[in-house]
Amino acid sequence: MDNNIAMGKLPVVWGDKRIKDITFSVTEECNLRCKYCYMTGKNNVKKMSFETAKKAIDYILEDRKTFNELGVIWNFIGGEPFLEMDLIDKITDYIKIRTYELNHPWFDKYRLNFSSNGILYNHPKVQEYIKKNRKHLSIGLSVDGNKEKHDLQRVKLDGTGSYDDVVKNVPLWLEQFPESGTKSTFAHGDIKYLKDSIINLWDLGISQVAANVVFEDVWDEEDPCIFEEQLKALGDYILENKLWDKYTVSFFDPNKGFPLLESELKSNSCGAGRMLAIDCDGNFYPCVRFLDFSMTNRKGRKIGDISNGMDLDKVRPFLELNTLKESEDKCLECEVATGCTGCTGFNYDCYGTIYKKATYICEMHKANVRANEYYWNKFEKVTGMKSPRREIEEERKKIDISEKYMLFITSDKATPHCLYENNGGDNVMSEEIFNKGLSFCEDNNFMPVILEDNNNKFKYDGESSLTIMKGISDRKDVNGVSVLNMSEEHIIEDYNDACIVNVHKENINELASFIRKIKENYSRINLIIKDIQYWDEKDIEIYSNELDKLIKIIVESYKNNEVIDVNVLTDIFELQEHNRCSAGVYTYALAPNGKIYMCPAVYFSDDMKYIGSIEDGILEDFKEEFRTKNLVMC
Repeated sequence: MDNNIAMGKLPVVWGDKRIKDITFSVTEECNLRCKYCYMTGKNNVKKMSFETAKKAIDYILEDRKTFNELGVIWNFIGGEPFLEMDLIDKITDYIKIRTYELNHPWFDKYRLNFSSNGILYNHPKVQEYIKKNRKHLSIGLSVDGNKEKHDLQRVKLDGTGSYDDVVKNVPLWLEQFPESGTKSTFAHGDIKYLKDSIINLWDLGISQVAANVVFEDVWDEEDPCIFEEQLKALGDYILENKLWDKYTVSFFDPNKGFPLLESELKSNSCGAGRMLAIDCDGNFYPCVRFLDFSMTNRKGRKIGDISNGMDLDKVRPFLELNTLKESEDKCLECEVATGCTGCTGFNYDCYGTIYKKATYICEMHKANVRANEYYWNKFEKVTGMKSPRREIEEERKKIDISEKYMLFITSDKATPHCLYENNGGDNVMSEEIFNKGLSFCEDNNFMPVILEDNNNKFKYDGESSLTIMKGISDRKDVNGVSVLNMSEEHIIEDYNDACIVNVHKENINELASFIRKIKENYSRINLIIKDIQYWDEKDIEIYSNELDKLIKIIVESYKNNEVIDVNVLTDIFELQEHNRCSAGVYTYALAPNGKIYMCPAVYFSDDMKYIGSIEDGILEDFKEEFRTKNLVMC
């Protein structure tokens, strides 16, 4: 079977972060009045003058310190840009002349990009421009779906639909730009046409569809259900007709619907601030969505103009923006957050700040994720292949340092895995509590970590959980981590991935020799200092000397192609920042009494300080108190 899976993927945009994105809003006039367009109702005949464009180009090309990217995308938008082809042709020629005169790096490292409604695509002036600039040109036409959906939203000035006017130009467009795709936008009222709309676009020969729902507050409580049903029906159609290797729509992006990784919290998918938009009057904006013309509730947010240049102080907030800074806690903690897109300009229009994300599409996104999971799960059953979503999920688990864990304290004598000690009491977790805990983990995306009492072994899937065992165990059915005390004799015969070594004051000077003895059996060794409160300066000096010996052992192992990681010595090479205790944020503990605690140490010190139960989950008040920004040390 052909493993070339196109579904959910969209072509990579030319260039990367080293490419500058510059947009000329050449006119505010448009020959359509699309109902969902944020510009509709504000259209007028204002257009950019050639002199304004020239001043903008001169400023940009002559300031290599500010505009130091390796290449550039020159975008032309409206309104409808094809209404101003004479102006655009003059602007393009001027760009070519000036980059040549200045011996500018952008002379042959550029793209010309248009977003058009397509009605004027076959006009002689448009076709002449295409012929003249084909090597560097990209043109996107907007076809919203089938005729009924398109004509419902994309109407002409007289209120009639524009579908026929656009579709007649699609064959010529695809002949000239065969790899092109279209963008389809769905809103309340037309979501019921989604399946037929996407299929119609594919039937027209448009194989790549970037689809989205509008961000505005237009959705009612029935829309997510309709959205999900439409997507599932579309997914069934794709599988029944084996279309996954021929067509794509972004609703089935396999990256959608995962918890955010640490790296994603600090990233920003929006390019506002790194882009530059220029309005008809020569004012600079961080993105076209910040133009006066694009705003509904407030004035546009300028960052400069052609006379005074860029105000970098006004750009800086955009460069500092990331997911963590703009999102509410419910978004940061959402189990299906990835792929939940937004618009920084729309956020600003709503709230007057870029540091607050609008969440009107929350339920629509969750519906998209449910349909996405449905499609890719069914894909695996139909094809017998591992889906891209499954591969992505597996890869994310490898790198997700924020994966959530539930520590099962199987008894008061359970094996400690950190600084705390158990209390040696008589409480034992019942099989009922244990099984309810496993169900809770499955329902809430926790990995079970079983703190075993060697006299109390439950039946569970050892591959999908982690087991903390005292000493060396002969169990082959679990993914285990052994806890070793240097004062005890351990006969180690089999290789295991990881172990925990408890270091006590009485045997600090045996540390290096003990690690040398066990290193061939463990690739990962975590050192836990159990009684540091009793150490004096001499003990610290001995410990330092033992670490020096350990460094030599690690280097020696690497020279022999034996990988060994010791947390206190080798983790620093992998850390992007220092991590604090994750108790109460990513790690929790389930005790024999069925209560949930921040960590086992809390249970063993005071069992009344629980933060939830296996029946009721984790209390919301606790989540607020101990969210990531309030993370505490042990």
